[in-house]
Amino acid sequence: MHIPALLLLATAAFTAWPAFARAGAITLTVQAQESLPPKWIDRGDHSEGMCPDILHAIEKAEPRLHFTGQHEFRSLPVIEQGLAAGSVTCACALLDTAHRRAIANIVGKPLYMVRHRVAAAASDHVKVDSLDALIKLKPLINTSRGAGYSDQLRALGLKVDDSSSDNMVNLKKIIAGHGRFFYMNELSLNWILRETGMRDQIRIVPGVLKEEPVFFWVSKKTPPATAQLLDQTLLKLRTNGELNRIYERWSAAR
Repeated sequence: MHIPALLLLATAAFTAWPAFARAGAITLTVQAQESLPPKWIDRGDHSEGMCPDILHAIEKAEPRLHFTGQHEFRSLPVIEQGLAAGSVTCACALLDTAHRRAIANIVGKPLYMVRHRVAAAASDHVKVDSLDALIKLKPLINTSRGAGYSDQLRALGLKVDDSSSDNMVNLKKIIAGHGRFFYMNELSLNWILRETGMRDQIRIVPGVLKEEPVFFWVSKKTPPATAQLLDQTLLKLRTNGELNRIYERWSAAR
């Protein structure tokens, strides 16, 4: 065969390779969770934070997996509706609840641990170092709409207002006296107070009320082989320390 013909065949094969590689790609749909930095941070035209970094690490560790939708911010109830319908394939770093287990499966090990704290008005010098202490106070507690701990608090007999997912609205409620506490994870509370400059108006009450893991979830409508590939990839990222490095990077940024 003449050299030009060999070059032509080689060029054709090289051109066809990306198409062949793309044919084996698995596209997974996610949605960014609004109002929960630094897990998800809305930068207008893109998202940043722990979950975008986790998604990128998954894609890098397993090139067959590709995520889309991570720059579209939605409320947690909307994300859960998508998981139930199968229009959302995955959800990153959510607490374990009965409702989520009904619509999705956990893959991999826990991504990281979250510590639950409450914030109060700066003039309120109350001490709350346990859930029992919180129950004795019988306060009205503000939480973000759809938060997994809202039902947990109600199960303890506490009154919860989860009508808004807007952090500023919930903090202003505390300042105005509509509710005594804003209940949230420690990492997000620190981030929000720093970014909003509200540390002179709001204080994080000393004491960790609860500590629990968050997980990576896959819709039950996702093919089992895809869920298994995600499971294996996340276990790899746990073993090589990448998940810990991502968490440390963002927790240090607070």
